[in-house]
Amino acid sequence: MKHIVHLLAAAAVLALPACSKPAATSGAAATEAVKSDKSLGDVIGGDSQFKTLASALKATGLDGVFTGKGDYTVLAPTDAAFTALGDKAGDLTAPDQKAALAAVLRSHVVPGMLTTADIGKAIDANGGKPISMRTMGAGSVKFARTGSGLTVTADDGSAAKLSGEGMSASNGAVLPIDAVLKKL
Repeated sequence: MKHIVHLLAAAAVLALPACSKPAATSGAAATEAVKSDKSLGDVIGGDSQFKTLASALKATGLDGVFTGKGDYTVLAPTDAAFTALGDKAGDLTAPDQKAALAAVLRSHVVPGMLTTADIGKAIDANGGKPISMRTMGAGSVKFARTGSGLTVTADDGSAAKLSGEGMSASNGAVLPIDAVLKKL
């Protein structure tokens, strides 16, 4: 029975990228994404809370990925999240650290378009237990419900809260998070 529940939860998560319209549900964790006809690159670059992220994407050349056709969900650390890293943020964004920065950024991207409502529904379908998703990096992230919100935890144990309202783009979604998913 336990294997069947895991298979159903996995099927629910795999079906999520096919969702083209965010579902509206109640609660802070299930906020409907603000829709846009702009690409992910334009949405991130045009939002004042993601200046550091936009610069990091440009510095690594990953910004071009988000102007293309593939659907992605970006777990987007806010400028405050990068500031909270202190001196480590400067080390990570140094010109000689492009490869390390690119690896960190890829660990903040999952394939397909997901809203917080989609993630909440997948957790509910999994009996309230956390769900895992592979990132575009070399690992995975685990989403869990914490009170009325959602958290995301990386393989290394670093965690963040999904914060603010998500934004929908023509090729995916941007979900603001309050921390960088990488222990530095």
